[in-house]
Amino acid sequence: MRGIKIRDNVPKRVGSQRVCTAEDTYAKVRPLFQDVGITRLSDITWLDRIGIPVYNAIVPRSREDVSVYTGKGMTAVHSKVSAIMEAIERNVGLLPLQPAETASYESLASAGRKVVRPSELNLELLPHYRDDVAIHWVAGHDIVSDEPVLVPHCAVSLAPAPGAPRCYRLVTANGLASGNCIEEAICHALAEVVERDAQTFAELISSRLPHVLEMGAMGARPPAERLSALQARHPQVDMATISPEAQRMVEMFERAGVTIQLCSMTTDVGVPVMLAVTREDNGSGMSQAHAGMGACPNAEVAMLRAITECAQSRAVDIQSMREDFIPADASGPGFQVYGKRLSTVNTDVWPWVSGGKSISMTEVASHVSDDVVSDLWFMVDRLRSVGLSRVVVVDLSPPDLPVKVARVLVPGLESWGSDRSKLGPRATGAWNAAMQAATRGAA
Repeated sequence: MRGIKIRDNVPKRVGSQRVCTAEDTYAKVRPLFQDVGITRLSDITWLDRIGIPVYNAIVPRSREDVSVYTGKGMTAVHSKVSAIMEAIERNVGLLPLQPAETASYESLASAGRKVVRPSELNLELLPHYRDDVAIHWVAGHDIVSDEPVLVPHCAVSLAPAPGAPRCYRLVTANGLASGNCIEEAICHALAEVVERDAQTFAELISSRLPHVLEMGAMGARPPAERLSALQARHPQVDMATISPEAQRMVEMFERAGVTIQLCSMTTDVGVPVMLAVTREDNGSGMSQAHAGMGACPNAEVAMLRAITECAQSRAVDIQSMREDFIPADASGPGFQVYGKRLSTVNTDVWPWVSGGKSISMTEVASHVSDDVVSDLWFMVDRLRSVGLSRVVVVDLSPPDLPVKVARVLVPGLESWGSDRSKLGPRATGAWNAAMQAATRGAA
């Protein structure tokens, strides 16, 4: 694998978070349809009645369980590019990836090699795995220490390599992202892993823990104000304070008669992570609620991403074409929790209640820059501030690909909120601390 060279600066296109316009990106990737297997783009915007653009890229011969890749954006071309880039990054993630080493973690560590121990990533290990069992490894690059490091092959590639056992129960695309350049791809991957970490914290601390405590499962029921304080950890956002672009999209939901709520899921990491949720009685068997999340150093951009993803979620449900779609009246595996639809909505719990607190968008710390590299190092610095000192990048880009695809691994970040795989020390520590604070003195 190639080493990663981060440039000193990569200016964004004026008015954009990317290095070139969506139109320019579309011109680059449109010739790739045959190689990727995309047979058509479909506009599914008006399957719903919101009007925020949503497109599908259809890959009938996809090598994974999903053959429909979906994109969203503020314009049709942004939505098209979003769908195409998702199809490209998943296609690249499924390409055969030659292992750099086949050895046990113990043998590599004892030889002084820089290596990420499989248990350091918050993915559930298979029962047969031990640190003295030989597995495949891939060469990555730690952009914090600027040195090569070996990472488990099955934490990087979506396609298993024969010849050695896997170590994880789950194959995940978390941290797999694309961009017009490697820095842009890394930025998008970093934002995704930070978002999944924040999703885990929000679900555990503001949603599940108050319910557990209210039911008396941990002893005496804490005072109501302490339960509200847990919900307020991830507060609602005052919609009068969001940007004009975000307000315009919120009004599109409201004109359609769809209730929408916005929240901040930002954690101690300090990279803005926003949530948009909607609810509507769609009839028996249909999902009654939808959600979208967005993460970006710029809080306003994170909010726009959350709102557009919420619109995407609704359109995808109405279309019901994606293979990972799980109807409200059906069951599915835990790792596909993101695809499970809700048959009921409890409006008395987070995120529908504020815990007595709502915030202005100006209260969400935001890093506004005109450079992709500035955003990249901002996120890395925020991760380091909470003790997450390794950011490993694997450049998966085929040499003839006009865009870049990267996998980013941050040992210690959580992902249980999206994959139900494993809770790590950050999440369990936060749960225990919040529970102790809420139950202190309760009798």
